Amino acid sequence: MDKIHAYLKKLIRESINNLEGFNVPDDIMLEILKGYIEAALWTEEERLKEDYDEMNPYNDDNEIDDDEDDEIEKIIKLKHNLNSKSFETFTVEDIDPDSRIQAYLDIKKFIKDAGQEAIAEALEENDEFRLGMDIWLTRNSHGSGFFDHNYEFEKELETAAHNLKSVDLYIGDNGLLYFSNAN
Repeated sequence: MDKIHAYLKKLIRESINNLEGFNVPDDIMLEILKGYIEAALWTEEERLKEDYDEMNPYNDDNEIDDDEDDEIEKIIKLKHNLNSKSFETFTVEDIDPDSRIQAYLDIKKFIKDAGQEAIAEALEENDEFRLGMDIWLTRNSHGSGFFDHNYEFEKELETAAHNLKSVDLYIGDNGLLYFSNAN
């Protein structure tokens, strides 16, 4: 399994390097990625909370009642409450590394498709973090995004974001978050 994983990572690195277009410096790419992930966590929060609650019937809201629960049920609830993580603590570190790589690849594709002039304008008008947020918001048709600004290259930015197709986050069995397009 480790050989397969290493081979897949090599393919991913090669695909990053093969994306043609102008190069965006690493520090700017990191800020764009931060904005993208922040928007993903923010917009998916309510749905993820519902999913989390369904996956964890013994959450902290269910206090242990000595009178009603049998001993095994009490032990299950105690163990779950000690080992579970609160939903509010999901951060970028909770996103599976392969999903973070997929997000990075999606941003690189967006940059290539939007074109140098459109990206330069978006970065000049706003910052890198906002560009990442707008990619996520426009991509997933959240009613906000690139059309909120008066960009000369608005059409190129919107088209590049929509070409990425809609994506969402979900909670895996291991408690990590995954982008639905990361394989």
